[in-house]
Amino acid sequence: MALLAFARVVVALSVAAAALPVPAGSGKSVSGVSGSRFSGDVIRDVPREMLAFAGTRRSDLKATRDTKHCERWIVVTSIFQPSPATRMLGEMTRQGWCYVVVADMNGPSEYDDVEGVIYLTVERQRALHFQIMDHTPWRHFGRKNIGFLFAIAHGAKVIYDTDDDNRLKMHQIPILGFDKASEVRLPGPVNVTRPAVTPGKPPVFNAYPSFNPTCGHIWPRGFPLDHVVGHGAENWTLGHGMLDRPPAVQQFLADQDPDVDAVFRLTRQLPCSFDGLPAGLPEVMAIPQQVFLPYNAQATVHLHEAFWGLLLPVTVHGRVSDIWRAYLTQKLLWDIGQVISFAPAHVVHDRVAHDYLRDFQSEGDLYLKSAAMVGFLAKWTSDAPTLVERLEQLWAALYSRGFVEEGDLRLVQAWIRDLLAIGYEFPDLQLGKIMWASDSDGIRRGTAGSEKPEL
Repeated sequence: MALLAFARVVVALSVAAAALPVPAGSGKSVSGVSGSRFSGDVIRDVPREMLAFAGTRRSDLKATRDTKHCERWIVVTSIFQPSPATRMLGEMTRQGWCYVVVADMNGPSEYDDVEGVIYLTVERQRALHFQIMDHTPWRHFGRKNIGFLFAIAHGAKVIYDTDDDNRLKMHQIPILGFDKASEVRLPGPVNVTRPAVTPGKPPVFNAYPSFNPTCGHIWPRGFPLDHVVGHGAENWTLGHGMLDRPPAVQQFLADQDPDVDAVFRLTRQLPCSFDGLPAGLPEVMAIPQQVFLPYNAQATVHLHEAFWGLLLPVTVHGRVSDIWRAYLTQKLLWDIGQVISFAPAHVVHDRVAHDYLRDFQSEGDLYLKSAAMVGFLAKWTSDAPTLVERLEQLWAALYSRGFVEEGDLRLVQAWIRDLLAIGYEFPDLQLGKIMWASDSDGIRRGTAGSEKPEL
């Protein structure tokens, strides 16, 4: 009886369906009572770009598991064939450095003739588990972020962030506060040169003129154009200082073709080199807290406590990305009692040919927004109890003000999750901690936030 009743219901539904009008232009037939069998035929194309593991080989998967661990890493991204700079970096692996180059869609498929390199091909990147992979576009300088996470996941305590055209002058990557081989952190404070912050000074400082450039007046890429001339942002009085620990971010200058903007290159003559700080002063300059100075991703050492600040935004041009990173990271470094430093030129910039007008267009945000960026950051405060929350807050604030787009907010959230997943320990906040151990006269001066220049 139950079976008969079920059959009657099926027949009734089929008859009702057959009586329904056919929508005009639907292309589907609903006549009959038995329907049609799903064929499983192809109805759409799947582009290769949608396939996350296309081309992945067994060797790629094995390489992901077998990568060695070490505490000192060199990270580069490149779309070019190996250069003299990248080959020299490969030779640094003889001194215990590990070396990773992040590939891109429009780069070489192999990097085999570079000594000791780990080349993260497109296929190897697709085999990685990092959450930032879903938020990092191809053909962008920001793919370097994958190399940073790769190094941190494989034991990094020091990362040398550099480029494929910044050639070391010698087989050495010196780190202030470490031994000559850059392997062992030395005990005790470190001696530095310190620019004096006096009332009325702007919140930005141009360190380039203090290093005695051979080309006259010069400023770094990303420096607010409002302060390039006549606003007291350079040639500050220099003196001896001491830090209780090494600066968390240490920038090397570059000779031959320094990191300057297109305005400089279009209006000034190159080459240009730096002769160093005045005689009698320590060769490394530490930038006081509450003073901004852009640093780059071309020749910069990052210590473990600053790894959270390595992230390069991807919704802005690559010529802007590392500068926005620098300004944001400086602001939060002060919250953990840290600063950045600038060191004499230790690289020669063998810059490939560029169209300076195209560079000018690419750097538009630097010219139009840097002053606003510094002004906003100088006033920004947070009562969040952790660096993690402040990091997200600050990126959200930059998004809300149009410095970056939503993709970078999603990127930093994925970045934080990845760092936590691979075991990175974020530094604790150290508000009010005295960073400067002492001055040459023995007088202790300055707490975080006590020397605030005028806006």
